[in-house]
Amino acid sequence: MSGAQAKLLHYLSIHRSRVLFRNSEGQCLLYAKVAELAETRAFTRMQRRVVLCLVENDLAGLAGYLGLLAADAIPLMLSVGTPFKRLQSLTVSYSPGCVWLPESRRKEFGEAACLFAFGGYCLIDLDSPSYEIHESLALLLGTSGSTGSPQFVRLSHANVWSNAESIAQYMGLDEEEVPITTLPPSYTYGLSILHSHVVTGATIAVTKTTLFDRPFWEFVREVGATSLGGVPYHYEILERLRFTTMDLPRLRTLTQAGGRMEPAMTRKYALHCASRRMRYFTMYGQAEATARISYLPPMKAVTKAGSIGVAIPGGKLWLEDQDGTVIDESGVTGELVYQGANVSMGYANGHQDLGKGDERHGVLRTGDMARRDEDGDYYIVGRLKRFIKLFGHRVNLADVETFLYEEGHVVACAGCDDVLEVYVPYEASEQAPRVKALVVQYLNVALKGVVIYGVEVLPRNDAGKVQYAELRPQNGTCLA
Repeated sequence: MSGAQAKLLHYLSIHRSRVLFRNSEGQCLLYAKVAELAETRAFTRMQRRVVLCLVENDLAGLAGYLGLLAADAIPLMLSVGTPFKRLQSLTVSYSPGCVWLPESRRKEFGEAACLFAFGGYCLIDLDSPSYEIHESLALLLGTSGSTGSPQFVRLSHANVWSNAESIAQYMGLDEEEVPITTLPPSYTYGLSILHSHVVTGATIAVTKTTLFDRPFWEFVREVGATSLGGVPYHYEILERLRFTTMDLPRLRTLTQAGGRMEPAMTRKYALHCASRRMRYFTMYGQAEATARISYLPPMKAVTKAGSIGVAIPGGKLWLEDQDGTVIDESGVTGELVYQGANVSMGYANGHQDLGKGDERHGVLRTGDMARRDEDGDYYIVGRLKRFIKLFGHRVNLADVETFLYEEGHVVACAGCDDVLEVYVPYEASEQAPRVKALVVQYLNVALKGVVIYGVEVLPRNDAGKVQYAELRPQNGTCLA
């Protein structure tokens, strides 16, 4: 076992007497228990085998995931609600040795043997043939846009733990931290919160309730949660809940990642944190870089709302133009490129890709367009792939969404050359003519170039990110 592979076992050992997980029922699980799970015969049998992990935020599910990782299995992370047909498809693609999932789904696998059961979860033997897996591979993680796709990011132990240690460093985490789960462990942001606190020996408050649930906030107070992380959608929920009026005396850190949040919203929560002597971190990352790529130090949270800040410790950021030339000047837009030990090995679309080594060699072209200011802080301005040509003019779809948001309209934009599609929820359908007029005026284009569609809800994944691939005219109703 390499040094990188032994990292998790080291953390479990040095923190063995500490509480790793605590739930709202008062149940606790020690770091030592995860080490014990890793040594069970069922888990050791999965060494260098893929295991489908359908895990939600509960003690046994998360402990099983960490136990498998520590046993040198390769967890393939999935939402606990993943349909059985999708599991069958992934079984064909990845030939996993087992699946780790709640016992409530045990019957879906018929007569397949349960090799191990713990806390309402079971390890089901899929009896698949083994194959070559690269010695560095540790984890398979989906990207925010790969729902339903067999594509996963290949991560090494070095990727996972270098990123966790870097996050712990810039956030100043220690064993007194008590983060509360707000994001699914199948999502890179949620998993990074788990990993970065395992590094420090912290206790993680585990709950399946959501921000909308009263028990969630009761648990925040009861357990003395010190930090809360969310994507922009979560902050929209906090707005509805009037979060800034809540009395949460132990809470000392808010983090935001998972997509660009409007600067006005960022500034509001940064100011709130400053008034309460709390810290507010804006962070940026991708599954292709394990989780985090950059962060904005809390001292800049108000004055530089909208910035993703600087590279994480050990990482490096720069910009390149369309010819691949490095951009040295400030204020010039280019593609954001990142270099660091957390850059993944590459993608996998099936077991045939798991024998591959590191294809990225520590460098990731993010696909995001950004600019750098005079202080060296970066600002994302759009995606390379989220542009269309509208009557010869290049249109940034993210810019249109931002403009409409500032006008009071929450929408999602898609389209193809010469047709801009704007999707609005049916509950706001009466605003469709105004939305169209605003866009036509904003872009100075002909009416026929903008079409407004109504949908039941804007499609989002478990992490609250809009799923643009699901926005199609046939899935909505033309409103204007």
